[in-house]
Amino acid sequence: MLKVKLLFGVHCHQPVGDFGPDQEAAYERAYLPFLRTLEAHPRVKFAAHYSGALLDWLIKERPEFVELMKKLVKRGQLELLTSGYYAPVLCLIPGEDKLGQIAMANDVLRQHFFLAPRGMWLTAGAWEPDLPKTLARAGVEYVLLNEAVFLEAGVPPERLFGYSIADEEGDMLRLFPINRRLGEMAGSQPPEAVIEYLRDIPNPVGKAAAVLVLEGEAIEPDCLERLLSLIEENSSLIEPLSFSAYLDEYPAQGRAYLPAAAASTDQRSFLVQCFEANNLHKKMLRVSQSLNTLSRGKTIFGVEKKKEDLKQARIELYKGQCGCAYGGGNPQGVYQGHLRGAAYSHLIRAEAEMEKQSHGGRSFVELAVCDLDKDGRDEVILSNDLLNLYFAPGRGGALFELDYKPKAINLCNTLGRDNDRHPRFCLLDHFLSPEDDLERFRASGYREAGDFIPNGYHFMPNRKPSEVGIRLSREGTVDGAPVRVERSVALFCRHSIFTVDYEVKNLGPETDEFRFGVEFNLGLPGKAGEVHEATVLKLVDEKNAFDVSLEFDKPALLWQFPVERRGRGPASEFQSSCVLASWKFRLAPEEGWRVKLTLRVEE
Repeated sequence: MLKVKLLFGVHCHQPVGDFGPDQEAAYERAYLPFLRTLEAHPRVKFAAHYSGALLDWLIKERPEFVELMKKLVKRGQLELLTSGYYAPVLCLIPGEDKLGQIAMANDVLRQHFFLAPRGMWLTAGAWEPDLPKTLARAGVEYVLLNEAVFLEAGVPPERLFGYSIADEEGDMLRLFPINRRLGEMAGSQPPEAVIEYLRDIPNPVGKAAAVLVLEGEAIEPDCLERLLSLIEENSSLIEPLSFSAYLDEYPAQGRAYLPAAAASTDQRSFLVQCFEANNLHKKMLRVSQSLNTLSRGKTIFGVEKKKEDLKQARIELYKGQCGCAYGGGNPQGVYQGHLRGAAYSHLIRAEAEMEKQSHGGRSFVELAVCDLDKDGRDEVILSNDLLNLYFAPGRGGALFELDYKPKAINLCNTLGRDNDRHPRFCLLDHFLSPEDDLERFRASGYREAGDFIPNGYHFMPNRKPSEVGIRLSREGTVDGAPVRVERSVALFCRHSIFTVDYEVKNLGPETDEFRFGVEFNLGLPGKAGEVHEATVLKLVDEKNAFDVSLEFDKPALLWQFPVERRGRGPASEFQSSCVLASWKFRLAPEEGWRVKLTLRVEE
């Protein structure tokens, strides 16, 4: 009797920056019982993918698990899949990094398991039509893809029980469709239903294969034990094979030119919808470009020496590319601040490693003007060896990233609420109405009397030997009255301090009263409430042992409250402390009012 081939796999993943009690529980509850159960059923071949952060942890903390993996690999039962090592969504990272991440995964698998992987797990199922060329260059022979991508391309359902071939410019890649119904049945129905489904697959010439892939975190050992026992009991009808064995023995179903998967399209669309995700993504691209440029630069010490010197920077970059921090379609997604924070942290560390090479460990201060977020408008970056300041003149002149390098933390790593009127950035210039109070401001129920926040500012960069800065200005209106706001930002060499000098000028023909405020959103906890006549505010990060001080040379009314956002779960998550410093003043025609702000980071 002709046997249906079962191609069985498991995908196990933990995001970069997300290890803790829950992940250790997943190991005890699912990862370890899965391998031990398969060990007791040596005739059931299977493939497994472990994402890089998880594999790093297993190698370091659970060597007995790695030894069990080696045992199963050696006896030919386990086939390990490569991937982008730190689970990047490939469509979101540069081509050199695609190859580099896969090469890193291959190197780790060769080093610890003495094998060259042939197949690949594609993070988030984010397929794109040009991947055959890229993956073939990386030595990948086959990938596993959701069957929905095949159906969207018009592949007949009867061709989903095997593999197809895709090519790009002559480079070929084999594509195995993951059986959606089989996966759903394995997760929700008795194992007997899975066996019944496999027995009913049309198999006229004996080459039909069904691909079953389970999520490693959701494994139930008792159900798995029963399923494997039933597979063995039905060995006259069902034959478990490795993917590579099937590839070597059976021909392709035909060619398939697949469109971009919905997962890939959704990832790109999310960057348009969520500017916080886009800002993180574009910082990653900037770090990648800087690293690749530095790597290609000439050196008197030789290429290999430079490669070794930049090795840690590249590892940090790859960790900062973990896809969970970027996409709204992931279970974790951009909504969890600690995942975004981990990505920022690794990217900042990568920058710091590069600065060791480019500046030789010496203090520096520099300025760059570039269209970082790729919206057609320039951003300005002020940097020294302690801080990075990212300004968006086109978005109200906001400070949207503030990196404290010694702790590798972006202090502006925030995400706005659904009812917020504007991004939760820093140096947002408000003109409030007389009736506004803290509660209205907190609930986004206040009336904005000016038109400064959503609109563009003119800017002028300023470079000096030991200081860089930017002057931002805009002429707008406050309840119809013409007003100019100008601020000058200065960052100094060797100091984790920057200053902001404001001038508000009445351009109208009449004396007028104004209520001007400057908003900060900083990712440190603080107390909610109102303080009158304040000249300094300190926010303390006890976990990382540093604090941030805001100082004002004119006493201010301070409003402060936590910004919380509900993510994918029922609980709200802290995003930032919102601080608004405001002042009331009257200005005659052509009269100006000035205030100086100083932000200081100290350990």
